[in-house]
Amino acid sequence: MNTMLKNTGINLVLGILLTLIWNCREKAVVEQPLKEVNVTKQISPVVKEFLEFANIPFTDTTTISSLMAFKTIDENSKVTNSDSEKNTKIYKNIIKGRSTSSLLIFEIIGSDEVILVIPGRGNIGAIWAKILIDNKRKEILKLQFEHMVESEGYGAGITQDSYENQFIGKVSENDSNDFGLKQSGMTLIEGNSMTDGIAGATITSKATVEMINQGLQNYWNSMERTLDN
Repeated sequence: MNTMLKNTGINLVLGILLTLIWNCREKAVVEQPLKEVNVTKQISPVVKEFLEFANIPFTDTTTISSLMAFKTIDENSKVTNSDSEKNTKIYKNIIKGRSTSSLLIFEIIGSDEVILVIPGRGNIGAIWAKILIDNKRKEILKLQFEHMVESEGYGAGITQDSYENQFIGKVSENDSNDFGLKQSGMTLIEGNSMTDGIAGATITSKATVEMINQGLQNYWNSMERTLDN
């Protein structure tokens, strides 16, 4: 009888010990810290396009916030902070011909330079300009026109270097038209710096000059409002 009780007690103790060991093992597994997973957010093709436009070096693992700040300007010259995703969405709408009154700003961190995207409409469809500006000197450092469906040999000529170069190196003011337009010996738009329009593309030439003048005036007005505040 004593032997049976003794064996029963031993079995009971062993059972308790096994239960404790199993519980501790489960607890150890549950409490094991999760390994951190580092996810690198790649730079979007649109943002890459603007980095390349401004000749800014980058890699796919570069943190975009260290290179650019994103903003928009509405038709009332109000500046709003944005981000790469919002600016990318607006830019895609512009190149698809969807109407927008917003100017896009891509500020280059650590410099006085900024990229503006100014939308407009040519003879047939959407046109837009990317402009690299030195904010301190108010100088246009680089300009590139693009279009959606302008005719080859006519309105599509806005993308030629000979046309774009007429805007580069000019200092922008906000009290009058920066650029005027001459077409076939006639002055169609008065401005501080006259540009020669593209033969056979009067409507598109006029549209580019008007959108640049309006976009730059809107931008400088927004900068003055920001300083005043």
